[in-house]
Amino acid sequence: MASFVTSSCTTAVVIGLSRQIANEIGCMNPSSLTRFSAGSGITITSNAVLPYLAANAKSDLQAVGNVRVNSAFRTIAQQYLLLQWHDRGRCGIRAAAPVGRSNHESGRAVDLANWSARVGAMANHRWSHDVPGDPVHFDHLSSADIRGRDVLAFQRLWNRNHPGDKIATDGDYGPATEARLKKSPATGFATGASCTPRVRAADLVAADGPDRIAPGQTAHYTLTLANDTDVDWPATTTLRIADGNASELYDAATWTSSVELGAIGVAVPAGTQGVVDIDIAAPSVATPTPIATQLALVDGTTQLGTLDFAVTVTPDGDANTSADADDESDVDVSGGCSAGGSAGWLALAPALLALRRRRR
Repeated sequence: MASFVTSSCTTAVVIGLSRQIANEIGCMNPSSLTRFSAGSGITITSNAVLPYLAANAKSDLQAVGNVRVNSAFRTIAQQYLLLQWHDRGRCGIRAAAPVGRSNHESGRAVDLANWSARVGAMANHRWSHDVPGDPVHFDHLSSADIRGRDVLAFQRLWNRNHPGDKIATDGDYGPATEARLKKSPATGFATGASCTPRVRAADLVAADGPDRIAPGQTAHYTLTLANDTDVDWPATTTLRIADGNASELYDAATWTSSVELGAIGVAVPAGTQGVVDIDIAAPSVATPTPIATQLALVDGTTQLGTLDFAVTVTPDGDANTSADADDESDVDVSGGCSAGGSAGWLALAPALLALRRRRR
């Protein structure tokens, strides 16, 4: 995980590990953190959004509807990267709270891209909007603040996977915990949350590429896919648009057609992970526009699984800037916060196949 301190600007690279941490929190206390999905009035704006909230906060956000979520729950893995990027002057991070102290680690915070149009509706559903200088940020103050629980969840995951190198499970982010975090696999441990069943056949456990791109820009992404089935995926497996409609992200130079990106080009045996490289082309837009699409893995006529992919197209373009929130509004820091985030689901996979195919 530590390698991304100098090589990336999106927390989507640790979404697999972050999802395991979020699911472990749910195992410890199911109502304190639950997953929400895109659809039914909720849009997720990038692959870095970790879509989890306290149960009551989730229900109230769904009741608001027509919201574009830039950031929701954040884990110590994501916050560690943000803090390291800030300290190194990278990725446009203006401020970052200490690991374990970000308001987005509370499980009751969201940032909205369309905040100005939803202030009233959010207030009607118990979402506070009172952080000075931070217009995108909302807190569900009637939900419990669970900051620190992500630290405990990580400690439990580490010990489960390293019985010979256990650390204290005290929820304290100290030197021992940080040392293990830096050594942890960004895509997640071989053994994940103890109470969570495997619910998907395929999963996007990391997406290394920009969260936001400019109209007309072509962007490259390295996707780590987890095969959580008992069926091998051949290299001829194709990546397609799940609904069969022409994609707004169609790149004529690399895609087979407007509905098919092409073969993944790498065999992914059951229970492992594989790395696939793709390119997308951003459409013309006048205002920041989140574009989410569901990709299907298809072998012949058999659909093996689906993956969610999201990016925001913005006239300004932000390829070298993290879309994740800075933390100027957090404890020990003054000011406001911006946004960022990912969509996805739990995956358990023991091995990463370091095989890549570029479609350039």
